[in-house]
Amino acid sequence: MELPLPGLWLKRLWVVFQVALHVAMGKVLMTFFPGRVKQDILAMSQKTGMAKNPHFSHENWIPTFFSAQYFWFVLKVRWQRLEDKTEEGGLAPNCPVVRLSGQRCNIWDFMQGNRPLVLNFGSCTPSFIFKFDQFKRLIEDFSSIADFLIIYIEEAHASG
Repeated sequence: MELPLPGLWLKRLWVVFQVALHVAMGKVLMTFFPGRVKQDILAMSQKTGMAKNPHFSHENWIPTFFSAQYFWFVLKVRWQRLEDKTEEGGLAPNCPVVRLSGQRCNIWDFMQGNRPLVLNFGSCTPSFIFKFDQFKRLIEDFSSIADFLIIYIEEAHASG
């Protein structure tokens, strides 16, 4: 395994500092102003569509914000983004993915010849699930000329 460039280590250190500060400030604000933090998170969920599902209770996911699990998830995502590079019109990064069977592979493994590969990234949030039927119709309409791949994004606030 190749060691990352020194500049990447500095960027990662900066990201650790940013994420740690974000989580620490979130914890402090949640401790001293829990109502206001809840109000802001709920307002954000209105914008993203999470609040549209009547069976999706904020009590399940608000307490996980600013937790250790949240810290590690955000850190992992931010570190991965440091290495994702692409240019408009260029190839998408060949990121690793895991099939439902547990087999590890990369995004490019799903490409077939010169056919376009349409990537749909999402998690089990109401905004993703509510639009899933539209995506299925898109697949039905264009499956003769393109391939489609849904990539599940790990949730930072999943309860369980």
